[in-house]
Amino acid sequence: MSEQSFLKRRLESTFCVDGVVNWETFKESLHHPNFPNRESEFKRELADAILSRSLSLKEFEQLTDIDFENQEEVAEFLKTEIWQPLYGDEPITLQQTA
Repeated sequence: MSEQSFLKRRLESTFCVDGVVNWETFKESLHHPNFPNRESEFKRELADAILSRSLSLKEFEQLTDIDFENQEEVAEFLKTEIWQPLYGDEPITLQQTA
């Protein structure tokens, strides 16, 4: 069985219908000294989920308990509720640099 991606683990543990995200704690989890590539991995997975729709509607709903009507709403949530708070107006690309 394959290991769940860091993005999916963060969605499952951080985002829920009534959840409030502590962005400082979230950012700290991306910079853990024992996992030096974690932020670049997360950023790449997030960009892929936004641009390539690699995270299905069903997966997203199972991880977060947030119900959306379609894949576009998932991508928009990932962009506005995660990418923008973390990376602002930085362009979303699949060739992320650390």
